Amino acid sequence: MQYLTYAGIGILIIVVQVLISPLLSIAGVSPDFLLIFLVWISIKEGQFAGEIAGFVLGLLLDILSSNILGVHTLSKTAACFCIGYFFERERTEQNLRNWPFLLLTLLAAVINNGLYYFLITRGTEISFAEFAFRYGAVGALYTVFIAIFPLLYWSRKRTY
Repeated sequence: MQYLTYAGIGILIIVVQVLISPLLSIAGVSPDFLLIFLVWISIKEGQFAGEIAGFVLGLLLDILSSNILGVHTLSKTAACFCIGYFFERERTEQNLRNWPFLLLTLLAAVINNGLYYFLITRGTEISFAEFAFRYGAVGALYTVFIAIFPLLYWSRKRTY
């Protein structure tokens, strides 16, 4: 039942990512709401659940965004794979409610954007370094900035 809730939230976030994220773009750079959710799943449920969520939701994002099929899938799965190494059952709530969440989101965004833009720029005339800095690094920082808001929400929520 819990995974069905995650799937529903993930689909809702993908719709927001496809429809609203371009409206929030600054100079062509938009935040990655789905990646924030996938980092949360990887920290809360572990590496395997994060990888599965990254694969399924990344594939769905590829299909709905009419992008090159498999690019989001691979980059989000690789990011969740790396973030899953920081999963600790005893420290889950602490990692979700404090600064480690932002650092792990930054790490995931760097991995995701680096792999994504490496695959996208293959065969184009734009240099990878220019594309990675303009969209990858700035996009990662924009995603971390947006991740502050769910962090503030989760840190205020009581646990019983």
